[in-house]
Amino acid sequence: MRVSFLLAVVLFSAVPISLAEVLITEFMASNQDALLDGDGDSSDWLEIFNSGTTAVDLGGHFLTDDAAEPQKWVFPQHSLAPNGFVLVFASGKNRATAGSEMHTNFSLASSGDYLALVAPDGVTILSEFRFSQQYD
Repeated sequence: MRVSFLLAVVLFSAVPISLAEVLITEFMASNQDALLDGDGDSSDWLEIFNSGTTAVDLGGHFLTDDAAEPQKWVFPQHSLAPNGFVLVFASGKNRATAGSEMHTNFSLASSGDYLALVAPDGVTILSEFRFSQQYD
């Protein structure tokens, strides 16, 4: 009985707790000059939030606008502080350089689309939205 209890404790403690703490908290799929990117373009954007109590490295996490392609765009190394936010432009410009403004390789359709944050395993969905028509 002691061995099975120990095994259960080891298995439970191996579950990464930080995965569920990183979420998409906001997005804009119809940006009409509300927020400009570094190129002066009003690109679509999204915000990632770390609700945990420790920093999370977003490196290896994915963003996608296609449920059938969960590994569409990969984050570079980026430490996200506890209660910290990071802005990512969904512009189609495909920029993933650590320390620079980040841009996905896809844009969001204002007529309705899918958006997900995927864990580094490339499968586990941490946060997702299936949204309908967005307005300016």
